[in-house]
Amino acid sequence: MVRLLQQMISSEKGQALPIVLALLVIGGLTIIPSLGYATTILKSSRMLGESVRGAYAADAGVEDTLWSLSNGMSPSTQLSDNVNQMEVAIQTENKGTYTLYLAQLIEPGGHSDYLDVFGEMVWDGGANAYNYTITITWQADPGSPPIKLTEAGARIPIGYSYQSGSAAGFEENLSTDEPDETLDALGAYLLNWVFESPRPAVSENVTVKTQTFYITGEGSQEGHYAWVVAAEGDIGAVGEITGTFYKITATATHPGNGETTARIVAYVMIKEEGIIHIISWQISN
Repeated sequence: MVRLLQQMISSEKGQALPIVLALLVIGGLTIIPSLGYATTILKSSRMLGESVRGAYAADAGVEDTLWSLSNGMSPSTQLSDNVNQMEVAIQTENKGTYTLYLAQLIEPGGHSDYLDVFGEMVWDGGANAYNYTITITWQADPGSPPIKLTEAGARIPIGYSYQSGSAAGFEENLSTDEPDETLDALGAYLLNWVFESPRPAVSENVTVKTQTFYITGEGSQEGHYAWVVAAEGDIGAVGEITGTFYKITATATHPGNGETTARIVAYVMIKEEGIIHIISWQISN
């Protein structure tokens, strides 16, 4: 159940909270009857109700902050109006610019903008599989030297796997070898090709290189992303998901006694164009 919930949260933008609340209510209904005493049932139901209302209130604080950040505005430290008769305080911490590489958040190099990378997943009926292409584009200043590449890879969606030998079917690939395969914490495959010398490169004359392969499986196609690593240290790893990393803490409290009913801590990545990627979403009370 925990892994399923993590998968849901990782692929949803604003829909995670209702899922969490649904599971919370189901858990409450399962546990409460076993307590046996009517007074305990009423007390537990009241506490559960406050937790749910508080979680919705805290969620409103996080959503308000995400809207402000994605639109280039400074977030509020407190919601102007109470939600579910609760005050909501918000703390937003800018952790700096990061990129996602092999399921890790790392700081990009000073010239990471010299490369662009993205992954695309398209159904291929003839192959009865999904065609996945990693596209790497040179975008350095005119006259800059070629950029040698040491790695390229992608996180594919949960429930999908690499089709053995498929990279060899695309002669224009950076590599026709098999990738290194690992699983991330949520069970998604991380496919990574490591290039030996002489390494492939992109340049002013050859601006685009690709790595194409097949994947098979079923389920949501959300949550995939690609990356590339340059030999030049001032470029380093460049991920498709790169942006400003924030920690957002929203706390819902009773205005009368100041008691905390729920707290949400969200870690999010916001790209320059305002696209939001939720890295984690934790609820406590």
